[in-house]
Amino acid sequence: MENGFQKSEEEKPKNDKAVPMSDRSVISLAVYLLAIVVLSFYLVYALWSAQPQAEMGPVPAPDCKAVTAPAFAQVYPARVAVGGAQDVWVIGCGFTGKTQVKINAAAHQALFMDASHIRVSLAPADLLNPGSALIALADGEAVFDSRALAIVPAGVLWQPFGLPPRPLSQEVQFLLLVLIVGVLGSTIYALKSMANYRGDRRLEESWFMYYAVQPFEGAGMAFLFYLLIRGGFLAGAGADVKTANLFGICAIAGLAGTFSDMAFRKLREVFETLFKPQDNRGGKTGPRITTKSLADAVVGQPYSSSIHAAGGVAPFKWSVSPTLPAGLSLDATAGTISGTPSAASPKTAYQFMVTDSAPSPVSANVSLEMAVTTAGSETRAHNAANNEEADGCAVEVTHATLDEDLPPTEGGVA
Repeated sequence: MENGFQKSEEEKPKNDKAVPMSDRSVISLAVYLLAIVVLSFYLVYALWSAQPQAEMGPVPAPDCKAVTAPAFAQVYPARVAVGGAQDVWVIGCGFTGKTQVKINAAAHQALFMDASHIRVSLAPADLLNPGSALIALADGEAVFDSRALAIVPAGVLWQPFGLPPRPLSQEVQFLLLVLIVGVLGSTIYALKSMANYRGDRRLEESWFMYYAVQPFEGAGMAFLFYLLIRGGFLAGAGADVKTANLFGICAIAGLAGTFSDMAFRKLREVFETLFKPQDNRGGKTGPRITTKSLADAVVGQPYSSSIHAAGGVAPFKWSVSPTLPAGLSLDATAGTISGTPSAASPKTAYQFMVTDSAPSPVSANVSLEMAVTTAGSETRAHNAANNEEADGCAVEVTHATLDEDLPPTEGGVA
C-alpha cells in the first residue's frame, strides 16, 4: 500500500516541472492549424478572384413595333462603379444619327449604332462620386426623354463555397483580405514554431493555448496595421482606396500576423509618438524606494549609507529635504549619504526623492529618520540596551525584591 502511494506521488507532475505536450495534444493542434491554413488560402483566392459588380449578358433589344416617335427605354447597365471607365448603352426607339446624348445637361460624345442603340463611353471624370447621373436624349436642343444612371462604390461579387454571389464594396474586400492574410501569416509561424520545439523535444503542454490563439492574434494585429496604413499614420501610407496597393497591404498584413511581437512594439511606438502618454503612478511604471531605515551617525566618525531604488528608467536623480546635518551630504547620482558629521543633531525625518530618466520622468519619495549623536551618548545607549552597569557586569535583573523581604545581614564593617 505504501509502495503504491509512493508511486502515485512520483508519477504526479509537479507545478514547477515542465510537462511535455502529449501526442494527442500535438496531433489535435497540428490538425487545427493546418485546417486554418488551408481555409485561409481558399478564402484569399476567393476574395482575390472576385469579379467586379457588373450586369452581364447581351445588350437588350427593345420592342418598337407600336412606337411611332423617338423614345428612351433604358440605360444598360443601370449602374456603374465610381472612378471607372465604362461604356453604357442607351436603348430606345426611333434614334437617328442626329440624336444627341447629354449627361447632366452637358453634351457628350456618343456612337450611333442603330435605331435602337447608342453607345456612350464614360470617362473617370464622369464618375467621380457615388450618386447618379442624368442621361438625356435630344433632337437638336429639345430634350425628349431622360433616365438616371446609378453611380455606386466600386465592388465585387464574392461567391465562397458555391454560395450565391454576395456583393462586397472594395473597402470590405480589402478588410477581409487583411484579416485572412493576417490569420494565414500567424498560423504558418505557429506551425513552424511548434515543429521546431517538437523536434527538439521541448514542446510543453502549457504552450497549447499560445498556439491555439495565434490565428486570432494575427488577425487582430493585421487589422490594427491596416487602420494605421489607411489612416496615413505610417510613412508613405495613403488613405485613398482607389490608389491603395493591394499587394503591399496584404504583405504588411501577413508580416504583422507572422511577427506579432515586433508589430506590438511598432504600435506602441506609434501610440507614444501620437499621444505622448505620461504616467506618474510611481508604483506602476516609475521607480520605488526600497530602503526602509537609516542608521544614526556619530559626531567625528566617518558615515556612509546608501538609499536604494527599484523599477523606473536608470540613471536616477536624488534629492533630500531638509538639508542633512553638518558634515553629511547626499550624492545626487548614487543616492549615497556620506561624510563626517561635525555636530550632534536630534532624530529628524528627511524626505528623500528619486526621479528616473524616462521620456516622461516619474518620481517617488520616502520619509526616513536619522540622528547624529556624540560618542559618549552612543556608548551609554549601547550599554543600557544590553542591561550593562558601568563596571562592566552584564547581569540581567529578572525578579525585583523589596528591601523588607530581604533576610537580616550579619557581620560587615562597623
